[in-house]
Amino acid sequence: MPILEWSEILPRVELATPAEFDHAIDTLSARSSAEHPTIVALYAHGHQVILGVGLAESFVQIQDERPASKAALVTVGNTKADGDVSFYLLGSHHTEIPRRNLIPIATARQLARAFLFESGKVSAEVAWEPV
Repeated sequence: MPILEWSEILPRVELATPAEFDHAIDTLSARSSAEHPTIVALYAHGHQVILGVGLAESFVQIQDERPASKAALVTVGNTKADGDVSFYLLGSHHTEIPRRNLIPIATARQLARAFLFESGKVSAEVAWEPV
């Protein structure tokens, strides 16, 4: 069952269904703002799935949690995009995400939902690059 981490001080939440995922992400998106978008972490299938919420564009990063593996992939939107966008990891830690990695939030949510609840595999629907 996927687990959602959205704060360093509040407990993680189990998400039993895609509907629970959607409700949790909707709630967190509503709490975020354009000035303070949040990065949440989700865990399933031995992987950590990072998702940005609170903006019209987002990103997904998927990393294998096994100690021997450092493999991580992040979405690629526009390879010609310059600069970074500020997010806040777990609502607290300022983190710069390259604009090239941003994709529409609806696509990012769909990718995360499919990985967590359907396939456990990286979708070929978008481009990915190593982190």
